[in-house]
Amino acid sequence: MKRNIILTTLFSVCFIFSGCADEGYPVFYPGTSVKDEGGDNPEPPTTVTSPDYSRLTADNHPRVIFTDTDFERIAADVAAGTNAALTQIHTAIINKATGYVGAADLERVLSGKRLLSVSRNAEERILFCAYAYKTTGEARYLEQAEHDIQTVCRFSDWNARQHFLDVGEMAAGVALGYDWLYNDLSSETKELARTALNDFAFTPANEGVWNLNFYDAVSNWNQVCNGGLVCAALAVYEDNQSVAKGIIEKALESNVPAMEGMYSPDGNYPEGYSYWCYGTLYEALMLTAMETATGSDNGLSSTEGFSETGKYMLFMEGTTSSCFNYSDCGPSSIPCLAQWYFAWKFNDLSLLYMELDRLSSYERCSESRLLPLIIWYASNLTLGDVSAPSENIFRGEGLTPVVLIHDNWAMDDTDKFLGIKGGKANTSHSHMDAGSFVYDAFGVRWSADLGLQSYGTLEPYINLWDMNDGSQRWTAFRYNNFNHSTLTVNDTYHRVAGEGVITGIINSNGQKGATIDITAPLSNEVASAVRTIYIEGDDLIVEDRITALSSKDANVRWTMVSRATPTIALGRIQLQSATGKRLYLSTSSSTGHRPAFQTWSTQSSNSWDASNSGYYECGYTVTVTAGDTATIRVKLSPDDPAL
Repeated sequence: MKRNIILTTLFSVCFIFSGCADEGYPVFYPGTSVKDEGGDNPEPPTTVTSPDYSRLTADNHPRVIFTDTDFERIAADVAAGTNAALTQIHTAIINKATGYVGAADLERVLSGKRLLSVSRNAEERILFCAYAYKTTGEARYLEQAEHDIQTVCRFSDWNARQHFLDVGEMAAGVALGYDWLYNDLSSETKELARTALNDFAFTPANEGVWNLNFYDAVSNWNQVCNGGLVCAALAVYEDNQSVAKGIIEKALESNVPAMEGMYSPDGNYPEGYSYWCYGTLYEALMLTAMETATGSDNGLSSTEGFSETGKYMLFMEGTTSSCFNYSDCGPSSIPCLAQWYFAWKFNDLSLLYMELDRLSSYERCSESRLLPLIIWYASNLTLGDVSAPSENIFRGEGLTPVVLIHDNWAMDDTDKFLGIKGGKANTSHSHMDAGSFVYDAFGVRWSADLGLQSYGTLEPYINLWDMNDGSQRWTAFRYNNFNHSTLTVNDTYHRVAGEGVITGIINSNGQKGATIDITAPLSNEVASAVRTIYIEGDDLIVEDRITALSSKDANVRWTMVSRATPTIALGRIQLQSATGKRLYLSTSSSTGHRPAFQTWSTQSSNSWDASNSGYYECGYTVTVTAGDTATIRVKLSPDDPAL
């Protein structure tokens, strides 16, 4: 699969997309700034300028991301038919907008504590119809967008007190519709929108009427809430200058530690794949809105690691249409529309390597409501072939260290993918999974992660958002260490503040992998635990060196979660995929330590846990006597050692 992209005219803006499940309450942790050890793509030089608020005048609409010139140019490009990707995305938007014309009115109906689904529906309806009107001139789209703006602005509120994310997304939809359609909306609608944005968004933000303080959050909450508020403040600035400027400047200030915590030093995102799609979506939305409307993103895009985060996401893609789904993330690969922003902003065209094959699924993706924004990038790119990345290993430090490996980037049965995770359990959306790994080879995900369970199915039964030792969160089947591809000792949970640390990279003599020290999560039960994982030819090697405390034995459980069915026989475990492919798990160990193969059920005794159908767990148990050290080597190979 080869691709090439040629840039035509470039403009000074930037935006994104992506997807995630339902959003819950994040854990807050301090922003970190780890010294960058260097990389293949150093941070681009950036001239930091201050926002120019003088541009935000009544006669300068639309100004947030799109201008009238942009809409006219896009309509002409679509008519000319010279950009297939542009035409494909444009057609999808117009088709969906047409379906919204005459649709039933939006209603303020909560789902549990959330209005989020209504906010997202409103956002999509307003943006799609606004875009459709601006590029076709058909009045029916204007009428529908204006009607939806009026409807949501007449709600009693946007649910700030219970779930401020709902406000962030609703504010973005109303604000962008207001700005793009400003010259065609009635005075009544514009006044209604300004009042709602002030009363339902700005005032709750300034007065702390929220379920949590997103300004202090180093998580997707900071990005989404600030992104929506900034769009709103930019859209109505000339009519509410002091409040709007205060909203913008508070957002920019609070976003600095969030950016550092989420992306520094290497670009890997602590909350994982799906939340990268969501949080980075609104991060880039905010930066784009600032740059297009005021001429500057205030230097936020030059945050250490931000230019590398697109590469991190590309490396997170497995070879089996699955991602490395650590933390609260589902396993399926999804469109990562933010890659269009990063490919443009940092001139790394390989970041679109996966996206061009996904264009047909964009209209169905979970973040499709912001698809009109991707049009801006598509309109400024001439799409041909895009080449794969030149590197095979990505190492990311920071709050959640990872090592990600692709064998050859063919993304087929000849390619292999290995993802290794460090970090700790008390960071936002994290699980007890330090030392865990996923592995794709021969077109099968052999080592897997159960990933996300919908929050709404857990919140009625347990306190899901207490991330401390001993909390109910860890009784959820998918969240504790027993049910990840890692080590458990003496049938105990990992220490939540214990961090798995990447200590070395393996990339020589045909081997690709890493070493991770997971002593800290296990420190109540062992003196040390160091795991080395690497691909070698057709095999995967996982070697664990464990030293027991002098005061007690270490009863070790080595677990691998898999989509393949395990069978213990002939001194090894046979793993068979649904397509009949086989891999064999065998062990060798230091003298005196004899691992015993085992399988475990993935069915929980808790009525509120997911069924985990189609997943299996296998591995071994071994006892390391007090004060002793054992080295256990596992080989996963297509070659049967019993033959």
